[in-house]
Amino acid sequence: MILRDKIIQQLHNKRDKFAAFEDSFQDEAAQYLDALDQMAMLPGSELERRLMLTETPGATPTAEFDSAPELRIEFPHTWSNHQEAREWAFNALLDHPTFAVDGSQIKPDGDLSIPVAAVQVAWFENRHTSDGRYTKDARFEVLTPEDLIVEFNGDRVISEQQVNLRRFEMEIEALCETMEKLAAADDVVANLPVALFDSSLVISFADRLQEEMQERHVRAMLKLLRCSEQTGVPVVGYVDSSRARDLVHMIARCFKLDDARQIHDAGLVDSRLTWGSRTPMFICARGSADRRQEGILEKFEEYRRGIGFVYLKTSANAPPARLEIPLWVLERELLEQVINLVIAEVVVGNGYPYVIQSADAAAVISSRDRDAFYAIFQRFAKEQEFGLRISQKAASKSRRR
Repeated sequence: MILRDKIIQQLHNKRDKFAAFEDSFQDEAAQYLDALDQMAMLPGSELERRLMLTETPGATPTAEFDSAPELRIEFPHTWSNHQEAREWAFNALLDHPTFAVDGSQIKPDGDLSIPVAAVQVAWFENRHTSDGRYTKDARFEVLTPEDLIVEFNGDRVISEQQVNLRRFEMEIEALCETMEKLAAADDVVANLPVALFDSSLVISFADRLQEEMQERHVRAMLKLLRCSEQTGVPVVGYVDSSRARDLVHMIARCFKLDDARQIHDAGLVDSRLTWGSRTPMFICARGSADRRQEGILEKFEEYRRGIGFVYLKTSANAPPARLEIPLWVLERELLEQVINLVIAEVVVGNGYPYVIQSADAAAVISSRDRDAFYAIFQRFAKEQEFGLRISQKAASKSRRR
């Protein structure tokens, strides 16, 4: 139970600290917004020249930069009401398959003497045909002690990271299987499909992982990027609330500014965009947060500078979403079509891609599902005479339920 009066008193007592943070943010934002104005007036060649001596400047421009006045590419359609928007989305998506994958997991329970966990990955594929065909399915995998126990500083420990990794690998396996199936069955040029990945393609979180875990994440992402290019099925990493700072770092290098600590790309470009408009595509050239080590993108082999990004305004009241897209999509002149398909999914989903929402709903594992999984495992262990032990605290909680 929290005490409302005590919270209010504490907030008033520490008001000056919150005000100082806000003042610092406003000063920093003003400096970077001014630099953004200056950058928008530069030709792309000059921007590239200023960045050329920096190995990881955060981002570099593409050919779109010079054709985007004010760093904005307009969305050419307007509607009087949501019904008109949905009609446009229906026509834009017609015969263009879109699909997404999402996952949930059950972590190992430290109250059980035998480690066990599970991953569920679900996918939703909408063919957008006149007969309304779609596919929704899921895959469930139990993780055993062999999957969960790792060596760490000479000890054998249960690692929840193993569960996260297996979910990541299974999501990518499902995406690649769908890409290959569509490429084998359809004309992907005439009926361009789009895969939506509900996360970043640039997996900077892997910077903090140990070497073997990092390598497996990179190997999985390279599999996805290669499968996408080989099949001709674009993959879009969709990040709704991005905290990325690639443009911020690029501006700092370009104008020799102190590194910003409180602002992010999405907030920086937000005021330039109206619903449906976007920034030009930039190439991601992100380094590591720890400057003493190599960034994860440096391990991406042929895709080291092969992932682009745009910021797309999908809501009037929130910063733009970040879309990460392989650079080959721009080079094959497919980018505008891909972004229109994403916008159409956003319209259908009332602000968030419908296909991602559907995959998420199919993948979710509730707390009741977790309890049922552990109960099934306990019965299984008893039948097999495994000698499973449960902590007294957990047993007491179970009895109270």
